[in-house]
Amino acid sequence: QGTGSLPGVSGKPGEILVVMDTAKFNKKPGLAIKKKLQRAQKALPQAEPIFNLVNIPPYSYNKMFKRYRNILVVDINDKYSKPRFAIRKNVHAHPQTVINAQASDYKSLQKLFAQQGEKIAEKFMEVERKRYISTYRSMSNDGAMKRIKEKFGIELVIPKGYRLAIDTSNFVWLDHETRDYTQGILIYKHKYKGDKTFKLNNLMDTRNKFTKKYVPGPSMDSYMIIEEEIIPYLDEKTINGNKVAFMRGLWKVKNDFMGGPFINVSALKKNKKEVITVDGFVYGPEVSKRTYLRQLESIIYTLKLKE
Repeated sequence: QGTGSLPGVSGKPGEILVVMDTAKFNKKPGLAIKKKLQRAQKALPQAEPIFNLVNIPPYSYNKMFKRYRNILVVDINDKYSKPRFAIRKNVHAHPQTVINAQASDYKSLQKLFAQQGEKIAEKFMEVERKRYISTYRSMSNDGAMKRIKEKFGIELVIPKGYRLAIDTSNFVWLDHETRDYTQGILIYKHKYKGDKTFKLNNLMDTRNKFTKKYVPGPSMDSYMIIEEEIIPYLDEKTINGNKVAFMRGLWKVKNDFMGGPFINVSALKKNKKEVITVDGFVYGPEVSKRTYLRQLESIIYTLKLKE
């Protein structure tokens, strides 16, 4: 059947419904699942799990629950000779992902999660990202997108609600402010300096140089810098066919008390002379930040380099 006739999804972003015997969920088999799906999100000021899990026993799995956006169904049956994950899309609602964990017994289920649980966490992360992206595409700030394309030669989906706060020679700051939190996107262009360009120290120095100049704090002589008590994480990833250096860390305001998480992606332009960095940060002292950071990550995942 087409997705058009399916109802919309329920459940919050960042939530997974786990359909599984409750007693087992609270013992070792559940622990094996939680270890992978509730591990702490890297580089947040306060510990938050990558997902919140909601457990219901199989007999409660009715029409209402079947509309959850993210569902993990634990399916224990001795007909399964080899434990495996089966991924299905839009089974009872749209846009939905249902993953069945199939195993002959709970011991092999634990093994399945120990060995492949990371992949499942990644899969759920990816579908969350895609949901955000499709929403943002449908409500994009075309003016800001056009400006960024002209200036940096990149495509980036910017949702409505973001405004251009600063637009100078090689730097742009877009921000989205609400009463409880602020999301910022910084885009800057810098010279390619050979291999050291994508080393952690250089990426940190470059960010600090731009934020010191353009992202002031509330008081005189205060400005944004990277918090170095916790060294940022650096990974290499591929986004839309481009290799990127992906940095996650915490920022703070020098000579002030503000701070929060950031993510930062740098890619070499095809001319091999310039590097474009797109950075997303969150400020919200009273709120949990995982979701707001994931929204920024989704925006960053729309990055395309145009020449």
